[in-house]
Amino acid sequence: MAVFDLNSAELVALPCQGEAVETDVSPHDLAKLGSAGTAVIAIRFERFSDGRGFTVARHLREAHRYEGAILAVGHLIPDQATYLRRCGVSHVEIEPGALAQWQRSLSLSAPPMQRLLSSQRARYPGAATS
Repeated sequence: MAVFDLNSAELVALPCQGEAVETDVSPHDLAKLGSAGTAVIAIRFERFSDGRGFTVARHLREAHRYEGAILAVGHLIPDQATYLRRCGVSHVEIEPGALAQWQRSLSLSAPPMQRLLSSQRARYPGAATS
């Protein structure tokens, strides 16, 4: 398996494998994990249709202010790349032959709505709130 960086869209090597959590992790355990100072937290996705991993990543980033690498492992598809990145996942474990599919998926994703609302092309440029 290879590690795909969702920000650079390249294969990278993470410095170390850290803590691994399942998508059914309790909020108490998630709070302990987020504050432990772990360099890498891996979230295991059992099925690509299970959205709990996205929620776990979002909670780590927003509620627990986790700033390390979040690695998504398990059953994921390239179409989920943009959603993973928006939820705070920084890396994904992929098959080496799937690199082009993951890169293409990221290149086709639309920019976040906030960026569209604040652009020159927005109908009401003053309507953007963030």
